[in-house]
Amino acid sequence: MLRSVVQGLSRLSLQNTNMKLTALPLTGSALTSGNTKVPYHPSPMVQQIRTTFILKRKHKVDLVNGHASLRSRRLKARHYIYELVEDTNIKKKEPVKVILKTAIDGLGSRGEVVEVKPNRARNHLLLQDLAVYASPENIEEYASLMQKRSDEDQPSSPFALKTVKMLSKRVVSVSMNLHNPWTIEPWHLRVAFRRAGIIVPEEAFTLPPHPICGPDLSLQNKEFAVKVKINGKEEATVRCRINHFASQPSERLPCPAHHWEYPAEPIFPEQAAILEELTRNNPSTRYHEEEEEAY
Repeated sequence: MLRSVVQGLSRLSLQNTNMKLTALPLTGSALTSGNTKVPYHPSPMVQQIRTTFILKRKHKVDLVNGHASLRSRRLKARHYIYELVEDTNIKKKEPVKVILKTAIDGLGSRGEVVEVKPNRARNHLLLQDLAVYASPENIEEYASLMQKRSDEDQPSSPFALKTVKMLSKRVVSVSMNLHNPWTIEPWHLRVAFRRAGIIVPEEAFTLPPHPICGPDLSLQNKEFAVKVKINGKEEATVRCRINHFASQPSERLPCPAHHWEYPAEPIFPEQAAILEELTRNNPSTRYHEEEEEAY
């Protein structure tokens, strides 16, 4: 191939001897013929892409005698068949350690060193100035911030704030007996929350100051708010709804479909504002008036 290129260059000749090539500084070149200049634009730069593939031969190369002929020492066609061992382009990247400059739900508190994926570290933390790399220089610079991680303004756990938001969007149905007298106590709420898939100890509940007694059909499908303590620090307000339940199917009261998606009347007037705010902030809330206007 090199010989053919040299032969082609040796036969190359300029038709017009008055034309010459003049190099322009850093920007390109121009062909000059007399007083006429023809601009010359260089081709765009093609940057090399670094890709690494780790391969291995499918068939092992046998040892040959060093004194054998050159033809017998040549590799066979089967020796050029390879198997892919690793493609570094799709290799799983190691997590990155960063120092959080502010508390982030589900990740950590301010001043904590956490490990995250490289893409999340760059796009959601570093570029938004929520964290810095946990380099030795940054660890020394943010040492005071890392020592104050136990302050009162820090969440009790990375998932505490997320748990508060989750509980504030739930409506827990508290099923009480239709015939036997009862007064709602913390253990009733513990059972109701457990049926909803939420495990809460009895000491974490704070009931309304006024007792709720029954059976009382005027309380059916009405709401009251309870407070749930998380890790003894954060506090979430949860909507609870009364439901009278009977063991006999024929005595059971009808339950509206998807009742938890619609607002309900509060049992205590002083909790009306709290319940209304929780209902309005719930993205799954539906209103009968809006549905009737749509139809």
